[in-house]
Amino acid sequence: MAEMTDRIRPARGATLACALLALALPAAATAAPVSVNLRVEGRNSTIFDAPVTTDGHDVTTASGGTHECDGTNGPTPEPEPGPTATAALEDAARLAGFTWDGTYSSNPSFPDYLINRVAGDAIDPSSEYWSLWIAFDFASEGGCQQRVRQGDDVLWGYSPFSDDRALRLSGPTTATTGQPVQVRVTSGASPGGDAGAQVGGATTDPDGRATLTFSQPGVYRLKAEKENAVRSNSVVLCVDPPGADPCTSTDKVAPGAQVLAPRFASERSRSRTFVVAWQGSDGTAGSGVSGYRFEGRDLRSRIFKTLVGRSAAVSRSFRGKAGHSYEFRVAAFDRANNRGGFDRQLVTVPFDDTALRFSRGWKRARSGQAWGRKLVRAKRKGASARMGFSGRRAALIGRKLRGGGRMRVTIDGRSKVLRLRGKGKQRSLLYLSAAKRSSRHRLRLEALGGGPVEIDAIAPVK
Repeated sequence: MAEMTDRIRPARGATLACALLALALPAAATAAPVSVNLRVEGRNSTIFDAPVTTDGHDVTTASGGTHECDGTNGPTPEPEPGPTATAALEDAARLAGFTWDGTYSSNPSFPDYLINRVAGDAIDPSSEYWSLWIAFDFASEGGCQQRVRQGDDVLWGYSPFSDDRALRLSGPTTATTGQPVQVRVTSGASPGGDAGAQVGGATTDPDGRATLTFSQPGVYRLKAEKENAVRSNSVVLCVDPPGADPCTSTDKVAPGAQVLAPRFASERSRSRTFVVAWQGSDGTAGSGVSGYRFEGRDLRSRIFKTLVGRSAAVSRSFRGKAGHSYEFRVAAFDRANNRGGFDRQLVTVPFDDTALRFSRGWKRARSGQAWGRKLVRAKRKGASARMGFSGRRAALIGRKLRGGGRMRVTIDGRSKVLRLRGKGKQRSLLYLSAAKRSSRHRLRLEALGGGPVEIDAIAPVK
């Protein structure tokens, strides 16, 4: 990557003062996180079947190592990184606590993972594979190349070579006890019915239809199965007595929610505009998440602001102020109108390197992947930088360098020497100081030689 550099003049004047900020208005984001309906159908049972909020990110497996998985690889790369099918699988595994593995192909025509195991289901590659389906159609690309969009049906299926389709189940989501309901099974995206499939104890007719009756109220998860086909999606059917509101007679447990946000805005963004996402789970016995309430506050205020009312949205973009920390919280509602408790996450927006006061010996470099698209670099031993900050801790954001040197970090007279040699990724967390009493502190950085060092940003932690 080409970089332009210029010298930095030595600083003069007083230490930096922080400015107060209320939560900013939302800003547009590129390839924001999306919620997809992800299923993983194993050999004999369903491994995962729930909505997942996902975005494009690096993926790591034991057999294949770490690689980009955001649609920008492959023979026809996307122009910008975004959510993919394999990234969604990785996020589901983290959410539900299962593992998966796969080798990585370096073939230029298919630079992607070849999945060989999900949870306890490992394939025999001579006769089986993990198939990928998007909207019930067989995917035309590998999982790290296949982009997914809001509301997509994404399916990973344990498939013998004889499997030639993924079943699709449709039907009502509410019913009354003792009254018949009709469901229909089709062959994936094809409109034609699939005869002979088993669903809810019944067999589908030549048009793929089956009639079911339930005598007891409850939340029923219906799935269709048939030889030589990947089992279907779930239809969550709330059965209630006559006159009862849908799903209320048996679903009394509130869903859970989770905020998906970086600890430091620089982890996922190059500017003060960052994305906060969230997701929910209602368990296998629940009626399903129907919406979320999302709130936030600047830590300098005690008052939360409602940022998203009851809505199915799963992400929001913000533009914060340098040096400020924000608390975000989200709660989920289900179809029975149960609301769960809030899950919370703090996000700190770092100061750019321009907030530091430098001695001689530093040069500024423009870099498209750096925080604020620029950073500072020193090769000279003794080059120093300083700033004052308020909070409990300070985080140093930057990267290690091949042939990198050492840097001393001193806060209020207590020092730590960092070795910054290695293969580094920009906007990485290089150092997080020990917690101190929340007050005003003095930070000093000094290059100790042995190679160049870089500073990208400083994040004071409240």
